[in-house]
Parts: sequence; structure tokens; C-alpha cells
Amino acid sequence: MSEFKPTIAIIVAALRPSGGIGLNGKMPWRLRKEIRYFKDVTTRTTGTGINAVIMGRRTWESIPSKFRPLPDRVNVVLSRSFKNEMVDNNVIHANSIDKSLEQLQSYGTSIAKQIQRVFIIGGAEIYRELVNDPAVSHLLVTEIDAKEPVEVDTFLGFPLFEGSAVWEKRPQKELQSFIGDIELENDIEEGNFVYNYTLWTRK
Repeated sequence: MSEFKPTIAIIVAALRPSGGIGLNGKMPWRLRKEIRYFKDVTTRTTGTGINAVIMGRRTWESIPSKFRPLPDRVNVVLSRSFKNEMVDNNVIHANSIDKSLEQLQSYGTSIAKQIQRVFIIGGAEIYRELVNDPAVSHLLVTEIDAKEPVEVDTFLGFPLFEGSAVWEKRPQKELQSFIGDIELENDIEEGNFVYNYTLWTRK
């Protein structure tokens, strides 16, 4: 296992300043360009590698069945009740983050296609559990500002916008370097929302 050390990043869209991320098990917004950004960032690789997305069972179930598994990525679903197994070529079940990484290492070996990056995509319980894991080296945060109040009932669960002792926001050029040739826009407006893509790393 010591040789398998992919970049592990949390990716999330969150409302400022509250850190709100959900309402009734879904996102409180539908941002077309943000959806595209998420897809581009989580699928982009170099060479013949492939990325993985790790999510909790409820996040998996919140994705409409016709859109899952998320294409061109290995989908890892976490639940304490799961066995650790490869369900098919695109879906892995695991009962812990450590077991998920073991499964991904085996997956990469079996198909001779190295896992390049691992993205933690939610939900809130998974974010809270893993944000302090030293294996997680990057936060990709879409910072959302609302023109009018937005109802949310689920939050990041860790301090960020109000000041973090662990994480610091990096210059946009570092985000661009991390995501490669994906185009970045600033102050994107869609409906009630204005948002920006940011990168955070450990202090």
C-alpha cells in the first residue's frame, strides 16, 4: 500500500459565509457551469490514468439512477454496512476510506490503469470525517454568494470561510495549475447566485 499515494482532494460547492451545502438531501441550487466544472475537474487525467470519486451511500442514492455511476471515473461508495468489494468495473463498495484506497489500488493493478486522483464528493458526514485526514491535501471549493437568502439544512461542518487553522486559500494560478487546461471564469452569475472556484491547501 505504501506505493499507492494518489492526490486526494475534497471537492464541494458551499454557500458563504454559512458553509451551507444542501437542503433535503439535495443541492439547494442547480448551477450549469459549476456542474460542468465538477465533471471536467474530476475526469481530467494525463496519459492513460483514471480518477476516482468517493461518496457516501446517501450521496450515491441522491444521484438519479440514469446518471450513475458517474461516467469515466471509478465510483467508490462508502457505508459502514458494506462489504469491501468491486461491484463492477465502475463501482466499488467500501466500509472505510482506508479500505476504499486498498480497493482502488487493486483496481488499478487489475486493469493496468493507474488511479491518478481521488476526489471526495460528499456528503457532509464524509467531508467532516475526511477533512482532517492528512491524506487529503487539497480542497476545491466553489464559493457561492446568494443575492437573496437561500434555505439550507446541511453544512460543511468545519470552519473555512470564517477562518481555518488548517487550510488556506491559494492564488488562482495555483488552482489553474492543479486543474490544467480547464478554463476558469470569475464571478459567474446564474440566477440568484454568484460564484468562484477556489483552491485551498494545508498551512
